[in-house]
Amino acid sequence: MKRLVELDVLRGFLLLMMVVNHAPSPLRRITDQPIGFFSTAEGFVFVSAFLAGLLFQKRAETKGFAAARTATFLRAFRIYQAHLATVFFIFFFGGIFLSELPGVQNILSQFFTNPAAAIAGSVTLLFQPPLLDILPMYVVFSFLTPLAFWAGNKWGWKKVFLGSIGIWLVSQFRIQDYLIKGTQDVSFVHFGPFDLFSWQLIWIGGLIFGRSLQEQKPVLQMPRAVEFVLLLVVVVFLVWRWICIYADVDPGRASWFLDKWHLGPLRLFNFFAVAWFAAKLLPHLRKWTLALRPICAVGEHMLPIFSTQVCVSILIGGLISVRHHAIDDYATVLVLLQIASVFLAAWVLNRRRLANSIVPSPEPA
Repeated sequence: MKRLVELDVLRGFLLLMMVVNHAPSPLRRITDQPIGFFSTAEGFVFVSAFLAGLLFQKRAETKGFAAARTATFLRAFRIYQAHLATVFFIFFFGGIFLSELPGVQNILSQFFTNPAAAIAGSVTLLFQPPLLDILPMYVVFSFLTPLAFWAGNKWGWKKVFLGSIGIWLVSQFRIQDYLIKGTQDVSFVHFGPFDLFSWQLIWIGGLIFGRSLQEQKPVLQMPRAVEFVLLLVVVVFLVWRWICIYADVDPGRASWFLDKWHLGPLRLFNFFAVAWFAAKLLPHLRKWTLALRPICAVGEHMLPIFSTQVCVSILIGGLISVRHHAIDDYATVLVLLQIASVFLAAWVLNRRRLANSIVPSPEPA
């Protein structure tokens, strides 16, 4: 299947923004929710689901549902392996060499309290320290993807989507918080802040749009007048967000309408509006393939770079937390060096892939 270059570029941009957002530097004012009240997390989840839906539908059409299901499970297992490699590296490296750093102590506080329980919890996806919670969510949603396709084929995707909306509505009453309340004192359980009952809506939406692209059937069509109103909504959210950035306030913390972890309704609407127009603009990036090649390479190697950069972010977070006479400049330099490491990692991975793709010619008899 031909790669969608524009999606690789988008994933590359999202990863670079995530790198900046994970460190307490002044650069976060530019990259933290810059075009509305939604973060890189929504973009990551939707794009990943979009590609999962596209590939599942293509495999189901060419090789059958069973083959598509097997391929999806194998992908989920690779993400799970990346999760284990990431957390074990952080536990080992952070626990032995960085345990005195206040930032690392804060992120891995439960690990330092009970290392054995934290390791066991990580294996079962029950222990998710800060910054280490996104891959477990991908694993869960990837394993649920074949179930979504089975239900869509059996009852229709409209019913699947309505069911997903129903689950999201229930999640607004904090049902997940209630279900895990009794585990707060269990040493090997530490769920991330993402409410899976809420975030499944973005995943299901991405699956539906990815599937429709493979079938070349539009999921939703809007009249020009409605699109114009939606564009005005995007502008209003954009202006509102930058006013909040300038005033140094975060309405998402005070209002459930813009809540991140439970995907408040206004936040969800903001993301949909921006995503609608982003989908129209992304194909034009193909004209800039050569100029955007470094960012595209980052997107092509999303999983390994994401995993390694989470480790680097925790290290940098620990270093920035150390008192420094010019903390802002210190943090900015560290983050810029981390961004450079992202491009270096993408270059190395590209070189390795190219070397592996070169098959030596057979020796003459």
